[in-house]
Amino acid sequence: MAETSRPRRPARTWPQRLVLLAGALTTLVALVGASVATYVGVRLSQIERVDDIDIAGAPPGEPANFLIVGTDSREGLDPDLTGFSEDGEQGCDCTDTIMVLRVDPKETSASLLSFPRDLLVEIAGTGKVRRINTAHADGEQVLIDTIEEGFGIPIHHYVEVDFVGFERLVDAVGGVPLWFEAPVRDSHTGLSVPEAGCQVLDGDQARKFVRSRYLQYLDDSGRWRQDPTADLGRITRQQIFVRRAVAKAVSKGLTNPVTLNELVTAGVQNVRLDKHLDASDLLDLGRRFASFDADTLIGYSIPTTPYETSRGYGGEEMVRRQAEPILNVFRGLPPDAVSPAAVEVTVLNGTGIEGQANDVAGALAAIGFVIDEVATADGHLVRTTVRFGEGGEHAARAVALHVTGGADLVADPELPDGAVVLVTGADFTTVHDQPAPEGSPDALRSTTSTTSTTAPSGSVGSAPEPTTTTTTAPEPVGYGTGEPPPGVSC
Repeated sequence: MAETSRPRRPARTWPQRLVLLAGALTTLVALVGASVATYVGVRLSQIERVDDIDIAGAPPGEPANFLIVGTDSREGLDPDLTGFSEDGEQGCDCTDTIMVLRVDPKETSASLLSFPRDLLVEIAGTGKVRRINTAHADGEQVLIDTIEEGFGIPIHHYVEVDFVGFERLVDAVGGVPLWFEAPVRDSHTGLSVPEAGCQVLDGDQARKFVRSRYLQYLDDSGRWRQDPTADLGRITRQQIFVRRAVAKAVSKGLTNPVTLNELVTAGVQNVRLDKHLDASDLLDLGRRFASFDADTLIGYSIPTTPYETSRGYGGEEMVRRQAEPILNVFRGLPPDAVSPAAVEVTVLNGTGIEGQANDVAGALAAIGFVIDEVATADGHLVRTTVRFGEGGEHAARAVALHVTGGADLVADPELPDGAVVLVTGADFTTVHDQPAPEGSPDALRSTTSTTSTTAPSGSVGSAPEPTTTTTTAPEPVGYGTGEPPPGVSC
């Protein structure tokens, strides 16, 4: 019996082969990506989680604020290591560095806010004003609440790194290159960079650099000069270091499995994360910021002024008016938005109704406004009015948006700069706890005017033209070595 030959399968055309090859490569890439995500997930599961904190996290792809805390823990360091003369061998259970990093994945943008360690704040839940670097001693949640309540900044993620973790992360990216205009040193931390030019700092040297508050540099005459700005100058150098470290990490490849492995391994023993951060979040950020230009990372610091006590220097006080546009960046608000806590209001009774000014002041205080004075106006008003000194228009509008029925906004050149005075009129009814939305009737009625009907003496002035407020990073403070000059690669 003759064999029956099987019909030959038609040969695949080159287009078919290319389609099959593309499909195979796609499958392979997906499998590799899945394996990397699985591996990173396993490694991340070994990092300690801070479970007993209450933070909301952020929706996927939306802007998020990362609270980055550097603690002064020396666990795992050589006990004979130099550089800890300021606060002893064991530290003070304080936060050596406090920063908020705001990341916007959609815009591929990032901003960094530093808090001076000597900044005086009310520590959440205590009613006591202390330096912000002591809040961590009462627990991570107290530090988070202190920042959210005191500055109106929502915290979505928490990252804590100790000295050993910092050193290992720096070493994991192969060191961080910094440009030094001159040799620098700091006997308190042990920092010593004897040569000018581009120097690659390893983990040990980097730790000494970012902790330096008594930095000295060699001037052109060969004399050592000290940066007198202490912690404020250190913040400038820390932000430069962060930019250069990010640039180095990006150059190594944030989606590179080897880089990921080195970074995660470096953090396993000495980094703590909140429970909301998982492997998919970090891999997604790595992909979105794989080509991030570190020079576009904008650094901010809380504007402060020294606070003197009878015993001398007591710490730094925030300059609220200067700080508001900066804080709004991290609140996700327009730069000219004003929070109630930033506004001091004088309330005047312009109707003669007994107790009205006290009632209004109490309602505004409950919202968060700071009440400066409560008194009776010289005359009676028909229309409720908010008067303001130079530069106070945005603050005045913030008050008016809480007045049912709105209020006239009137510039008063006789008031101090930034001052705000609310004078009740015959049309006044109530104060509502939420501001009237833009475009609503109350918001539309709160308009600038040049006069007010039957106004008390001194209340009439010309309304300024509307201004557009933008946020720019403050000028760096102190000796800001580390950033290469234009045209120089480091």
